[in-house]
Amino acid sequence: MSFLKPSSRAEASDSLAILTATGTGLASLVYFAKVMEAYTGSPVSSWLDTAQLIGGLAVLVVLLPLFYHLKTGFGGAAVDPWKGDEFFGTVLRRAALTAFCAMMLGMILLTLLGDHLLSQVAAPVLLDGMIACALLVFSLSFFLLGRVEHGAGNP
Repeated sequence: MSFLKPSSRAEASDSLAILTATGTGLASLVYFAKVMEAYTGSPVSSWLDTAQLIGGLAVLVVLLPLFYHLKTGFGGAAVDPWKGDEFFGTVLRRAALTAFCAMMLGMILLTLLGDHLLSQVAAPVLLDGMIACALLVFSLSFFLLGRVEHGAGNP
């Protein structure tokens, strides 16, 4: 399967799913840098701010054109990895469900910890941390589920 020149709609959808998981992983690192910036000193904070800028630009400059290329590469017909029965489309939906469950468990744990933790952390930092964790779980589970599912079919 050629990543930039898929030969079928299924391969284009799979490439789009891989791009989605990669972009999500990169976005999670940007959010983690934002959380770390809130708790570090001035010299490290400037480095983390630069890392956020580079990560955000990488998503915009590299990944968005690839999305456009893959989505329009098949005669204008939209390629949608969420709706197909392709392998990575199925893994993408499972990873999204895993990330949603992890986010819900995280919010339940935060509720149980109550005032002890919540009084120590500012709301924007906590929200950025939750978003970063959800995006990271999505990205990691996509690649791990893909390896498990793909490996299960091979002897």
